Amino acid sequence: MTTDAARPRQRFSGDGWSLDSSEDGDLGVYTLRGEFDFAVSARLADLVPANPGAARIVVDMTGVEYCDSSCLQVLLRLARQVHRAGGRFAVVTTAPAVTRPIELLGLGDAMPVHPTLEAARSSWGGA
Repeated sequence: MTTDAARPRQRFSGDGWSLDSSEDGDLGVYTLRGEFDFAVSARLADLVPANPGAARIVVDMTGVEYCDSSCLQVLLRLARQVHRAGGRFAVVTTAPAVTRPIELLGLGDAMPVHPTLEAARSSWGGA
């Protein structure tokens, strides 16, 4: 049984991609699946919160098959807004399509990558 807090609140789908979001207290989880390229980046920017405040946000990209720099830029803007407000941000994935560009672009400090949601939470010291 899924609690209301854990149920996806919204689902957006495009051609070859989807975004689900859910909340658990002050933790927002955005689950991305599919291929994310320049054609998707503007739509993705419209779907992420404009002012997330001091939240804890995890972007679960375990189901992402492709992600170009335009979509990473959208997520980087979100990460910076969260950090400026005193919140926490993390990416969850082991997919090379995501981890490799983050590593090559040197985005790991702003967008730390963890293999699981639990690992991301632990990195925050239980916060």
